[in-house]
Amino acid sequence: MLYLPVEVKARELHGKLLLAYHALLRGDSVILGEHSKVEEAARIYPTGIFLCKGYPSGYMKRVVVGAKQAGHVIVNLDEEGLIYTDESIYLKTRMNRKWVPYHDYVYCWGARQQRMIEEEYPALKGRCLITGNPRFDLLTSKYRRMYQKEADQLKKTYGPYIMVNTRFSLYNTIKGKKENGLTPQARYIRDLYSHFVCLIKRISQELPDKKIILRPHPSESKNSYKEDLKGYGNVLVKDEGAVIPWIMGAEALIHNGCTTGIEGYLLGRPVYSYEPVTSPHYDVPLPRDVSVAIKDLEALVLLLKDKTVKKRNPSSLLMDSYGNLEKEEYAYKNILDQMRSVNSPLHDVVPSIPHRYQKDKRRKIRYLFPSLSKGEIQTFFQKVNEVEQNNLVVQIVPLSDRLFLLTAEQSS
Repeated sequence: MLYLPVEVKARELHGKLLLAYHALLRGDSVILGEHSKVEEAARIYPTGIFLCKGYPSGYMKRVVVGAKQAGHVIVNLDEEGLIYTDESIYLKTRMNRKWVPYHDYVYCWGARQQRMIEEEYPALKGRCLITGNPRFDLLTSKYRRMYQKEADQLKKTYGPYIMVNTRFSLYNTIKGKKENGLTPQARYIRDLYSHFVCLIKRISQELPDKKIILRPHPSESKNSYKEDLKGYGNVLVKDEGAVIPWIMGAEALIHNGCTTGIEGYLLGRPVYSYEPVTSPHYDVPLPRDVSVAIKDLEALVLLLKDKTVKKRNPSSLLMDSYGNLEKEEYAYKNILDQMRSVNSPLHDVVPSIPHRYQKDKRRKIRYLFPSLSKGEIQTFFQKVNEVEQNNLVVQIVPLSDRLFLLTAEQSS
C-alpha cells in the first residue's frame, strides 16, 4: 500500500500520479489526494509506505508521528530539497533533529542534498538515497509528449507569449501583501516583487503584439498582481493546470530563484533570471546557474525583442543537485525499486473502508488544492498509457473530497 499525500496541486499532483501509475502497474494499491485526507486515511487503511513531501518542523511532527503510530514505513522526498539558500536553515527547518529518527528512508534529489543531510546525520548513511523526483521525469523527452497538445492549444489560444514566474510569497501572501513586520528577507522579496511588476509593465508596452502570462507561486495572491497590472490588456495572470505545457508554449521564461527556471532549462526554452537586486544571503544559486542572468531591464527587453538567446553552458551545479540527468534514470523507477526492498506488506486488493472524513474549511488548503476529480486522474493515466503503450485499467474509488483509492484492474 502506497500513501501519496499532495499539498500543492499545481506543483505536485502530476509527479505523484506518474509514481502512482507505475506502482499500480506493479500491483500495488495507492491512496492519493489532499494531504490531511491522506493522513486520515493512513490511520484506518492497511500498513504500507507513507511518502512524506517534506515539511517545516511543526508540520513534520504531526505527519511523521501519526504515520509511525499507524505502523507505516516513512520515506521523505522533500519538494523543497532541490533549491535552498542556506544549508543550516534547511536542516533546522526541513530536517529537524527531533524528527529525523522517525524517517526510515530519505530520498534525495541529488548528491548535493544527500551530502548535506549525511554530514549532519551520519546515522542516515545507507538510508539517505538519491532517487530524483517524478516531477522531473515529466520533463524528459519521453513524458513531455503528454503535454504537447495542450502546449499547442495554449499557443493557439493566446498567440505568442512570454511567461513570467514569481515566488514572492514572503511578501505577497495568499491573503495579499504583507506590509508590516517584514523580516529582512521579506523586505528583499518585496523589492523583487516591485521590480517584477515594473518589468511586466515595460514588456507589455514594448511588445504589445505579445501576451505576458504571469504565473504566481501557488502561495501568492493572484489578486495583488491583477490589481497592480490593471489596465495592461496583454498581461494575463494564470495559475491553472500544470506548469509544463505553459513553459513548452512560451517564447521565453523570466524568473528569479524559481524552480520553473530549471524546468524551462530542461524543456529547452530560453530562460532569463531577472536580477535587478541581489543578495548573497537570499538568492538561490541553482535556478540562476541554468539561466541567462540579467540585471538591467533595458537589456532584457532588447533580448526579448530580437529573440536573441545567449548560449548557456551545461550546469555542473544542476548535475550535482539532480542525480538522474547524467545517468538518464527515471525517479519513479528508482523510488519503486527501493520501496520493493522495504519489508512492508503489499495488498493486491484493498476495499474501501466506510469512514466520515473531517470537513476541510481551511482557506489555505483550498487555495493550494482546490479540487480533484476522477476524470482528471483518468485523463492523466490515459496519457501515460499512450506514452507507455500500455492498457492499464485503474479502479478509481472516491473516498472523500479530493481523496481516492486506486487499484489496478488489469494491464497488458
